[in-house]
Amino acid sequence: MALKRSCHRIQTKQWAASSPLLLWCTAAALFEFEPSAAFIHTETMIFRAVSMRASCPRILSGTTSCSSAIFSPRHSSSSSHLEAASLLNQEDNQAAATLLDPYEILRDQNLDEIPLPNKLSPTSLESFTKCHQAFFFQYILKLKPDPPMTPELARGIICHKALEDVFELAPPQRTLGNLQNLFRKEWSSLRGDRESNNNVAREREYSTESYDSLFRIDNQDHENESSPFDINAEIVWGQSSLQLLKNYYDLEDPRNVTPLMREMWVNAKFPTDTDSFIVRGKIDRIDLISSNNSGASLRILDYKTGKKPHFKYSAATNERIANEQFWKMKVYALILWKMILQTERLEQSHRQESEEVGKTVDYRYSLSWELRQKLLQSLGYENEQHHPKWSELLTLESLRLMYLTSHLDDMAANFDTPPDAPGGKAKHLDFSLNDIMSVLDQTEDEVISIQKQIKELVDLQDPKAWHHCNWKYCNCHEMRERFIDGTVSNEIM
Repeated sequence: MALKRSCHRIQTKQWAASSPLLLWCTAAALFEFEPSAAFIHTETMIFRAVSMRASCPRILSGTTSCSSAIFSPRHSSSSSHLEAASLLNQEDNQAAATLLDPYEILRDQNLDEIPLPNKLSPTSLESFTKCHQAFFFQYILKLKPDPPMTPELARGIICHKALEDVFELAPPQRTLGNLQNLFRKEWSSLRGDRESNNNVAREREYSTESYDSLFRIDNQDHENESSPFDINAEIVWGQSSLQLLKNYYDLEDPRNVTPLMREMWVNAKFPTDTDSFIVRGKIDRIDLISSNNSGASLRILDYKTGKKPHFKYSAATNERIANEQFWKMKVYALILWKMILQTERLEQSHRQESEEVGKTVDYRYSLSWELRQKLLQSLGYENEQHHPKWSELLTLESLRLMYLTSHLDDMAANFDTPPDAPGGKAKHLDFSLNDIMSVLDQTEDEVISIQKQIKELVDLQDPKAWHHCNWKYCNCHEMRERFIDGTVSNEIM
């Protein structure tokens, strides 16, 4: 049964569910003991196993390498075994064909050349500044890290969802218990029914991009396992996630907060020498700090499930770290301000052209109707016809990064936290926009400069022009090894 299950994984490309060693041993066992096994096409399985080895050179090198003798026949007189070894040699020579070619990837996307992205995001812009090659892999070739879904990513997505949905409840109902139950409810819907039929869960195909790939017991013989999932690991993950929400609740009581907008998409056009490009993203939260008939002050907030930066270095280094943390937030503020100005222009144009039959106004890059109505209500205006300019009414006062945990030795957040606590407390960082126009002008110059650099690399039409970074945690290193040698850059930017 274990042999059959491993064969099934190879056929269905469930590489994450079996180690390379297990797959190779399965292939060897089939050739040695079951050359005519009826439940699998052996040659196809071997080809896929060999292909996998070619795409995972690091895993199968060094201490984890498998001796080629594993495929050597035990009896030299067995012609079937010799044919098997010959087949493997042929497939091994063809294994390089399974490595990636950037031009083939583009052709699969029906592209004849490296395209210039006309839509960017604050995240993709930041990605380019850190690593040109990682940007090329992810945003031009559309590749994903391996694995694309991780417990950390799932935690961030579900915590964000719970922190959004808690404000759908009436203020008295925004308790810690209800907040944590929103997390449990969302995870329950994503994980599926893992306990009802373990045999089905064990055998079914799954994508490494799905939540169903999380907490699976990989590389194991499940004959004696009651479930293909590591339930204990899932429980530990869930408890640590609920702790993050408790940290949030200790920092901010949602019963006393009413966000103006949540999970709001924002987008704006930026000019180039010949055309324009769009920057688009989603703001976690916009808070109304204060309002009266003379104006309203807004704060842009972003949740972070990672740890707050530990400002334990020199003043210059700490400042650099803080600026890096807030750069994307500045881009969001810039986009929102551009939308405010665009709303002004369109309303003025609409008033001037209201008598023209069939004339329409494009609000795609302006404030949404919902946001405008909420703002007018808070400002005491009954309609949109008789209020001052939006840029005179609205002030972007600050940016806030809300970290749901921190380093235990960070005294700025944990001066009263016991050293044996499960984790550090939540803490927020604020960035004042007192000199807002200077900040926005500088940020716009930086955004346009980054897009110009992207275009310069695209114009070269050479995948090897996109050099990589030297940060050891960047996924450019893992992705680069998926490619045929010499097709992408090995140079540091």
